[in-house]
Amino acid sequence: MTARDIMTRTLVSVKPKDPLAAVAKALLTARVSAVPVVDEAGRPLGVVSEWDLIGQHAPERVRRRERWLAQLAQGQSLSAEYLEAVEPSARTADEVMTAPIVTVEADADLATVAGVLAVRKVRRVFVVEGERLVGVVSRADLARALMMRPDPRPARAPMEPQTVSTTAPEAPAAPAEPVDPGFTASAFRRLVEAHEDAKREAREREKHAMEKARQALVEKLADERLDERAWKDLKDRALGAAERGEKDFLLIRFPAALCSDGGRMINAPDPNWPQSLRGPAADVFERWRDELKPAGFGLTARILEFPGGYPGDAGLTLTWGG
Repeated sequence: MTARDIMTRTLVSVKPKDPLAAVAKALLTARVSAVPVVDEAGRPLGVVSEWDLIGQHAPERVRRRERWLAQLAQGQSLSAEYLEAVEPSARTADEVMTAPIVTVEADADLATVAGVLAVRKVRRVFVVEGERLVGVVSRADLARALMMRPDPRPARAPMEPQTVSTTAPEAPAAPAEPVDPGFTASAFRRLVEAHEDAKREAREREKHAMEKARQALVEKLADERLDERAWKDLKDRALGAAERGEKDFLLIRFPAALCSDGGRMINAPDPNWPQSLRGPAADVFERWRDELKPAGFGLTARILEFPGGYPGDAGLTLTWGG
């Protein structure tokens, strides 16, 4: 089974120069939390989420979303309050979108899809054929697909009936009322047990697939490099953060397993932690050291999460606050 088999083909998308009012309306009308930005040829350029519009530091605005959705569902016009909540310094989708967009090929297997979702820490991954956007796979789509897989365990052999020897014949039992063999409490309990078994099997398959794909993705990231366009995009987004009054910006988030020591030096912290970086994380550090450090910028490294008590994702944050 591949991404093509489980993806949602009907997509709501916006163009790079669409105004933010149109982006907000697309989010509310489709009842989704993010929309892709595509060019005239259908190539994905980035993605705009609710956070990009209303800001991660405005939780009180997020709480109003359900009320706006309810109004829209009842046929009322788009709330002016919502439109006022978007960033005043940006006007079009390409000014606030996150790029590059996270994608998988349509022929990617479910293990690859699961790994990308897990490592990139996203709720959905967009599906492409060549350069053209053709669908989207969410975590829910993946979970449903894994639940539908046939159980690989062999069927249990039926139990042989047991016989009991007696020294005297038993009196014939009184005739009982006919009972539907499927409509009993024990039958219901077996159905519940079968359902729970299927869920456990699906979770195990998903966990195994994610671990396998995570390792493959880490190996791939170790060979990737940060190009000029991506570095310029990071600096532009950091500038936008400063314009919003923020004092730091997360330049890159990456699996701690990408570090040569699994992130232990960053977690310590050990002053030699930069020596453990690989791939794009190492490039970001070198760019900061050569270009931004002389200009007075700081850089901090830390483990962002500890799933199961072990380092998960790490991050490098650019700082300029007092």
